Amino acid sequence: MDDLPPKPEWLNRVAIIGVGLLGGSVGHALRRRGVQVVGYSRRESTAQTAVRSGAIDEGHTTIGEACRGADVVVICSPVDKIATLAAQACEVLDDQTLITDVGSTKALIVDEIESKSTRAFRQFVAAHPIAGSEKTGVENAMPDLFDGKCVILTPNERTDATMLARAKQFWRQTGGSLVLMSPAEHDERLAAVSHVPHLISSLLATFPDDPSLPLVGSGWRDMTRVAAGDPEMWTAICNHNRPAILSQLDRFIEELKLVKTRLSDENVEVMYRWLQRAKDRKQSTESG
Repeated sequence: MDDLPPKPEWLNRVAIIGVGLLGGSVGHALRRRGVQVVGYSRRESTAQTAVRSGAIDEGHTTIGEACRGADVVVICSPVDKIATLAAQACEVLDDQTLITDVGSTKALIVDEIESKSTRAFRQFVAAHPIAGSEKTGVENAMPDLFDGKCVILTPNERTDATMLARAKQFWRQTGGSLVLMSPAEHDERLAAVSHVPHLISSLLATFPDDPSLPLVGSGWRDMTRVAAGDPEMWTAICNHNRPAILSQLDRFIEELKLVKTRLSDENVEVMYRWLQRAKDRKQSTESG
């Protein structure tokens, strides 16, 4: 991406905790900017795969080794592990090191970090890049995954201003376009556009009976693509964002009842107008 801002002088070494699809893509994006990237993985084989793929410069199997001397630590783990990893990383970090993440839930993560470590909370700025795939693993990571994509930062009233400024500079280096909102607003909106749709995709994947499966076509495959995502990761997301997901599911159920009513009424014009609005809404997101 050619139109990135100049690399900040303070940004030289980044540690990535969890070098999978997102972590590896962060690494690729930063290395093209001349940033040294160090990765952490529990398994030596995974760390070395990340090195060979070009996502990181060096890999470690202890958090302390990976984080020591880092200007930024990016936690790319399942959402239920982020707070613990932030507190562990903070033990070896300089006071000016930024800690950020890629988790798709925010409110509970922010609250957990604040309760676990005052110091980690001062250095932490919650983030969520809206990019990814149903695929996993560093072998699927891409240098341009975040180019032009929305990166949501969710500071609250106690977020350190200096760290927030650094987080903005950092995420712009990945090619992302920044949006700021509160953790609670993030969770409600992501429940609507990501978490409930994932559950619906999973429901559609299990909906046809076995004799029907040989008949599925491209439409079913398109609508169930995200159901192929990591069940462990998505279970953690559902547990973390349960209230917002339940709220949006209630809303979805009411909308589904309206669809059933339109169909039951046999009003072709009403059904046509609704389908047309849906088509227009979809096309507007592709052209915007």
